[in-house]
Amino acid sequence: MKVDILYRGKVIGHSDLDPIDPPMGVAGGRFVPAPEYVPRLHAFVIDGDDNKIVDGPELSARSYAYGMLTCAGVAIEDFNETLHEINVTVLGMAYPEYETVFSDHALYEAYWRTDE
Repeated sequence: MKVDILYRGKVIGHSDLDPIDPPMGVAGGRFVPAPEYVPRLHAFVIDGDDNKIVDGPELSARSYAYGMLTCAGVAIEDFNETLHEINVTVLGMAYPEYETVFSDHALYEAYWRTDE
């Protein structure tokens, strides 16, 4: 699911989310920063160190197809200096929206598969 990541309503980056933990409503993906992204203001973790400055409730996610996502929170982990990657996690997405979005995704199907 393609999403914009927002801070106080302003787009700071984008991601294509995959289902990570279906029972908990968790989705995640690589974060592609926009010029407005500032790690010290937006990332909870910077190269393995906790960043206490971040105002978590100010981060949100907006889907291109579904609008603003109802969730418990959005977290960015920035390992750009050490691993050259930045990840975003959307926590506690509401049901049935999570299922609606990811029900046809291979990772979602694999999680719930009951091969007998």
